[in-house]
Amino acid sequence: MKLTDNEKKMLQGEYGPVRAKALDYLVQFGDAFGAENLIPISYCHYPAEMAIYDGFCEDVEAFANQEIQVVVPTTSSTLCCDIVDPSLTKCPEQLYKTQYKTKQAFQKMGILETFTCTPQQIGFVPPFNSYISSVESSAIIYFNSVLGARTNRGGLFTRYSSITGKYPAMGYMLDKNRIPTILFEVDIKPHDLSRVDQWSIVGYIIGEQAQDQVPYIFLSTPTHPTTSQIISFGAAMATSGSVTLFHMEGVTPEASAYKKLRKGFEDKVVLSKQEIDATRQKFQMIEENQPIDFVVLGCPHANLELIRYTTEKMESRTIHKDVTFWICTNRMTKLQASHCGYTDKLQQSGIKLVADTCPVESHLRKNICTQYNLPYPRFSSMVSNSLKMLHYSRNLLGVKTALLSTNQCIESAIKGKRTTVSIQKDDDNETF
Repeated sequence: MKLTDNEKKMLQGEYGPVRAKALDYLVQFGDAFGAENLIPISYCHYPAEMAIYDGFCEDVEAFANQEIQVVVPTTSSTLCCDIVDPSLTKCPEQLYKTQYKTKQAFQKMGILETFTCTPQQIGFVPPFNSYISSVESSAIIYFNSVLGARTNRGGLFTRYSSITGKYPAMGYMLDKNRIPTILFEVDIKPHDLSRVDQWSIVGYIIGEQAQDQVPYIFLSTPTHPTTSQIISFGAAMATSGSVTLFHMEGVTPEASAYKKLRKGFEDKVVLSKQEIDATRQKFQMIEENQPIDFVVLGCPHANLELIRYTTEKMESRTIHKDVTFWICTNRMTKLQASHCGYTDKLQQSGIKLVADTCPVESHLRKNICTQYNLPYPRFSSMVSNSLKMLHYSRNLLGVKTALLSTNQCIESAIKGKRTTVSIQKDDDNETF
């Protein structure tokens, strides 16, 4: 690998032994994949050092104790609890204390305490064509596809990039690997692609069929998704497959460069409403009017507009006594929601606004319940508007699932049973 003079100095230890070792890992990593050089990066989204994984918090604590700091702006992914108020989710005290080590380590390293899977919603928006290093599949696919920034699935190497400012020139950093390899024609009416749950289904189907390819997506009837819809779409795609980048004609910034290739794809898949209905049915384990006890919105983390929308829907209403309702978000959005009065209103309705975490990364997992002698499964029947949430919850939390619209989730929480309310006009006008 060709290194600059400055990189050679770093490798030889002139910037300390920790950075030298980190750069050595990156060089070895790049060599293994044929990278010719390293690339300067401008931003990192750092791994979730969660207490639900044995040794993770202790590992990052030991790393931070080497007095090393990040050299590029670095945000952090989710934790196993709301670190400000762990009682919100009834997190075991010892688990919270272990998780707190991550917070302290991040402070030492200069890592920003964002604790979210959607840093793009709180101001971290890398410019088009910029090089970054990120974890969290839903953030990665958004950065690559919607913003046109360049990142691979960073994994542990994100740690080394954050303290060196470097990443190997390989994978989706390179133009040649960003070319679409499979065409999806989505032949459905705008009405059937107007809500978060619907975008989530289409993304899930594309991910299943594309796997690790780069999809080019053509909508037969042009439709422009909202922020939550395009985030949910990408998150589902990265869940059912390992898609890291997609292009959507008329929506994503690089798609226009490949428009002329649309008629020449060897691999072509046509999606219709029949495939969408069939995929929805796979997750409908709860029959109409059957009891539900867990409702989750905010996977990936909710923006302020969804919180406002839910607050207004719950005006003068309360959820059923047997239902737990979480809206998961980041701490900055939660703070803004408090300033707007939404948090108190939601609390009065029985809804918990939870920051820093989500159910599948919490103590609700089977292994943590076993470790702390907690009942498992804690909940029996979950509804959500996110296929990513339901995909993981079936196995990790042991729940039955149903994919519903946002409004149907709210109505089900109020009635305490799965309620497929008639689709009203406001279902087709999601502003979040």
